[in-house]
Amino acid sequence: MHTDTKPWYKQLWPWILILLPVIAFARGGWAFYIMLQNQPEMVVDDYYREGRTINNRLEKYREAALRNLEAHVLVIGNRAVVRFDENAVLGESIHLDFYHTTLGANDFEVDAQRSGELLYVATLPHTPRGRFRLVVSDDSQEWRLRVTLDIPAEQEVKLGY
Repeated sequence: MHTDTKPWYKQLWPWILILLPVIAFARGGWAFYIMLQNQPEMVVDDYYREGRTINNRLEKYREAALRNLEAHVLVIGNRAVVRFDENAVLGESIHLDFYHTTLGANDFEVDAQRSGELLYVATLPHTPRGRFRLVVSDDSQEWRLRVTLDIPAEQEVKLGY
């Protein structure tokens, strides 16, 4: 009968058994590192005040519906073009708020200037990519239109109430 006289650290099986928990620990450390790099946004504390704010916003969408405002938006590269369907009484500029659906750090806002009778054009600070909620409003904040869109877009998207 032959007995194995090699010490344990020179054999293969103990190292395989040690390697499994080491890999699990390394993957857990990597997941922890990713979690620290991508921390979630803060949750609202005052729900009553937030509810009142939401009601005020809804009034602005209703105002856009009463004015029968209809528009389409197209985002190409770092340009956003808003085209209204009718010649409503609009100012020389409108305000565009881009809210990223998951990353608050990617939110931005710009003003679009009138370019013709029904068009407004805005130059964006960068070329956005991903899913955004777009809110279009006038300078006096009397009405609002909104849409959720994927950027880059290949065609116009209709803004809604």
